[in-house]
Amino acid sequence: MSKSEQSAYHHGNLRAELLATAAQALRQVGAEKLSMRAISRQLGVSQSAPFRHFKDKNELLVALATNGFHTLTNAQQHAKKGLEPIDGLIATGIAYVEFACDQPEVFKLMFGTQIEGRGLDTTPELCSAGDLAYAELHLCIQSGVDQGVLRHRPTEQLAFAAWAIVHGLAYLAIEGTGEDIPSDAKHALIRSSLEIFIEGARA
Repeated sequence: MSKSEQSAYHHGNLRAELLATAAQALRQVGAEKLSMRAISRQLGVSQSAPFRHFKDKNELLVALATNGFHTLTNAQQHAKKGLEPIDGLIATGIAYVEFACDQPEVFKLMFGTQIEGRGLDTTPELCSAGDLAYAELHLCIQSGVDQGVLRHRPTEQLAFAAWAIVHGLAYLAIEGTGEDIPSDAKHALIRSSLEIFIEGARA
């Protein structure tokens, strides 16, 4: 075991260093080209060291996606803090798309097919983290219904429709629309799209 590896284990931070280095690699090369061997070399540890914390690359990807959902949840909570339901919904949508633009490879990993065997029984922490992120938008809708500003129909239907809008906008933003849209114009597009949804959903 190398001196750097011994130090990492001594301080108990190798797992965190692996995740940080893997997150950087994910942003640079994407999930398919991410290599545990390359991460080991970059950290100066043996090739077997990462497998003491993640049994395989898939488990590492699960951890990265889980962290991504937690970051998205925090961003949405911060964006809507102190706002009324309608403004909170718009702020949450903008935060959602901004997260996708800031971390496109993480976003694609969170919702893509790179992770094998995704499910409640196999990746419970990932599923729970995804539910928490979705719940932020759902709470905005539920508050709007409770306060009488959105129509009384199944909240899940309204929440799914709103999510479909912001999720679609997020993918358009990161996959490209043929134009480089400035940030202000992007915010205006997200806002107008959600306002159209809100007009149709108003009580």
